[in-house]
Amino acid sequence: MEKRVSNIILGIAGSEDRFALKWGWFTFHLKIKPISTRQLIKISGEICQIRDFEDENITYFQALMEHAKDAEFISRAIAIATGTRFVRIVTRAISKLPNKDQNTLFKILIKNSDAEVFFWNMALAKKMNILKKKPEQ
Repeated sequence: MEKRVSNIILGIAGSEDRFALKWGWFTFHLKIKPISTRQLIKISGEICQIRDFEDENITYFQALMEHAKDAEFISRAIAIATGTRFVRIVTRAISKLPNKDQNTLFKILIKNSDAEVFFWNMALAKKMNILKKKPEQ
């Protein structure tokens, strides 16, 4: 998987990044492709639930133990980005992966979540509303 992962990070894999995920007897063949607006909204809802580090005097291990629950939000965001119907099962399978692989999948998610097109469409829609307004008399 490391060779494929390195190709994905370098952008060699193409427009959609495929990976296989085993969970019990099931093997999910998933892909992360450029995300839609609906996925962007769902993923942002998951990422917003991650808490900030408040106390800078705690050790790295203490911070890791306090924020271990936040890894589930990242796993769920990755599962949403795959577009699967089985988000809950895929979230559990992703959460059982090594941290290195989760980090790689999250990098792929960040790479494919370019929101420039979304904001460009919103700006164009706003300008269209200005054009539609009738001048006041």
